[in-house]
Amino acid sequence: MQLIAELEADTAEVPRARQLLGRALQAWQLDEDAADTTLLLASELVTNAVRHGRPPVHVHAEVSAGVVRVEVDDASPSPIRPQDPDLDDLGGRGLQLVEMLSSAWGSRLHDRRHHDDGRPVKCVWFELRASAPLAS
Repeated sequence: MQLIAELEADTAEVPRARQLLGRALQAWQLDEDAADTTLLLASELVTNAVRHGRPPVHVHAEVSAGVVRVEVDDASPSPIRPQDPDLDDLGGRGLQLVEMLSSAWGSRLHDRRHHDDGRPVKCVWFELRASAPLAS
């Protein structure tokens, strides 16, 4: 089971990404807690990609053997830079959330190319353990 979506580099795409992923998670019948956490973390990664990356932005999600994996890539070769925000800062905590709530996460440059310009693609990913929904 897999979801692949291409997004514009616009923060208005974050809700669309949540909708697409939410439908996929529902179809995959994940438990509610795992689905909510997956949507939160994916929103953080998509927001970072559309704000700080280069278009296009792709979201890849799949579930296999009880693990949800979400990858968000963009055409920027710049590595991610986790922030260490002050208590009164309004942002900069997205990757901290990903680190705290996921089973595993990371980033990499890989050899997939966007368009014909040959730029490397940055991918930020996370994995989350999930279980089947409780019986109703």
